[in-house]
Amino acid sequence: MIVIITPPRTLPDEEHIVNKLFESGLHLLHLRKPGADRDTLERYIRGIRPRFRERVVLHDHFELAEEYGLRGIHLKYNEARTFTGRDRLAHVSVSCHSFEEIDALPFEPNYVFLSPVFDSISKQGYPSAFAPKYLKENLQKRRVPVIALGGITAEKVAECRKMGFRGVALLGHVWEQPSEAVARFTNILPDEVLSIAGFDQSSGAGVTADIKTFESCRVYGLGTSSSITFQNQNTYLGTKWLTPDEIIRQCEVLFREFSPTYVKIGLIESFDTLEQVVNYLRTALPKVRIIWDPILKASAGFQFHDGENLTQLQDILRKIYLITPNTDELKTLFGNHPDVESLQALARSLKLNILWKGGHNDGALASDRLVTPDKVYTFSVTRARHGKHGTGCVLSSAIASYLTLGYPLPDACRLGQHYVAGFIRSNDTNLGMHNRVESTAPEVDLYRIPLQYITDYKEGVSIPEQVEAVCKGGCRWVQLRMKEADREEFIRVGRTVKEICKRHGALFLVNDNVDIALELDADGVHLGKEDMNPLEARRILGYSKIIGGTCNTFEDVVTRFRQQVDYIGLGPFTYTSTKKRLSPVLGLEGYRKIMEACREEGIYLPVHAIGGIREDDIQPILSTGVTGIALSSLLKNSEDITGKTRETVEQLNIKELPPPFGVLPL
Repeated sequence: MIVIITPPRTLPDEEHIVNKLFESGLHLLHLRKPGADRDTLERYIRGIRPRFRERVVLHDHFELAEEYGLRGIHLKYNEARTFTGRDRLAHVSVSCHSFEEIDALPFEPNYVFLSPVFDSISKQGYPSAFAPKYLKENLQKRRVPVIALGGITAEKVAECRKMGFRGVALLGHVWEQPSEAVARFTNILPDEVLSIAGFDQSSGAGVTADIKTFESCRVYGLGTSSSITFQNQNTYLGTKWLTPDEIIRQCEVLFREFSPTYVKIGLIESFDTLEQVVNYLRTALPKVRIIWDPILKASAGFQFHDGENLTQLQDILRKIYLITPNTDELKTLFGNHPDVESLQALARSLKLNILWKGGHNDGALASDRLVTPDKVYTFSVTRARHGKHGTGCVLSSAIASYLTLGYPLPDACRLGQHYVAGFIRSNDTNLGMHNRVESTAPEVDLYRIPLQYITDYKEGVSIPEQVEAVCKGGCRWVQLRMKEADREEFIRVGRTVKEICKRHGALFLVNDNVDIALELDADGVHLGKEDMNPLEARRILGYSKIIGGTCNTFEDVVTRFRQQVDYIGLGPFTYTSTKKRLSPVLGLEGYRKIMEACREEGIYLPVHAIGGIREDDIQPILSTGVTGIALSSLLKNSEDITGKTRETVEQLNIKELPPPFGVLPL
């Protein structure tokens, strides 16, 4: 784990450098500005691109972490001694200056900073407090991950890893020459992850697929072969197994230079081999966490471990951190149809985490369940139309990567699932492309789509007919709103509307329902003020989807901006019959004041006026500074929906966006 801490005083162009660091693979930034007030920190956070904010840990004004969806908070040791909010926060880390302080913490943090490990660069005259031998002995005894801080340079990172630190925190080395910050960071070898798996000639699965996944996730991939398979993505002919001794000899050479925290094991000949390898790993790397992807059947149909004695399995599982079986593999391993209750009982008895993969089950969603001794989590993505060779290998490797980067297990599993979904979408063949996986933002410029149509019921004209008509008229943004529909009807109509939008090149968003947007694989979702928090929707849908939010006041806009929405629906302009619970109407003056306040506060988002808008209102509304309009009744109640849409599009296309809204900010 590589952490960068911001310099105490903000440097010129620092926010730009920070965004560049994130683009270059940085996964954790500690935002530390001693003495800075809330407004100063908030301006800094706003300068960090929204998709990177969940990688930021805050050292002060902790309420901003929740408001902006940051990773979490960092405490000084004295603060941690009296801190009582650990249970409600996913991330809390602590600064300590001795192992005694680490042992005295009243809760288990995600990790601790221990300093100064070497003579400090940023604080002159602040020497190291520890001898290397003392560090190595004591690090082996601590369960909590310990991050080295103080005097860390690129040359000392490997030394820290060999001593047993789970990561390093960089401060002076990065910032003493700000123009070289990105280069200094990228010159440090990322954290390593080891795969022990079979060699697949197609590289769609096995150790080579794992290494491609590792490096796509910005960790360094190490590989050890457990077998040589004779296969391609469609055909499996056989396997030449390596002995446990041959597998271990490969690891021994690697461990002279590397000390991976996570090791993923894939295809393995037998439980005897698995047990010998696991025992070796636990001896050679006492703090290693092992992830086992129990491959019992090849994609081409060949069965492994058929009829093997499973009685020794539980002893092996006690030494493993996470297993990632699908339903059939669970049946084979444990002898009956799996259910959450029995799996959690097993997890508790073995102190094991189980990711029950759902990609091979039926249904519109692919849902994975993470069963831990304490809690059960469910993660879902839209089921792909076709499969891929090696998705199980890719998932377990992605999870190992995200764990290595410091994500908690539930987040690592969620991110791994999103990674596999992108991997499957990368092309229509049986082999995926890792360089096409990451999609971090919508590919459309919402500023350039100023008309949004929101569906509503109309006697004699079905919703799909309405959508077809507005799309023919040039509308390229449709929000499916069906307040009275049950889930089944919503999904049935939604599938039809999605196909119409796809045919016309229009965006297709779902109103209110994140789970339905997920199932339909919509382009995004629009959330009302009483709907799901957009930050939670973002965690579910990922950054490739558009998320909009309803606002009625400037305070609402500020909240939505912090919650990383992609656009705002601002209204109502006047009375509208489509809303049963109407917020106070804004009128032209209300829009003007809110847009002026946005400019003064540096809030730049596409803003669509909504609610009771008539044809004569369009140009006056646009003059207030909003960037578009959302219409329903004006279009659907027209005798010629297509013609009215075309007229509206022509009105909107002559409008020049007022600065600064015509330019997307960094």
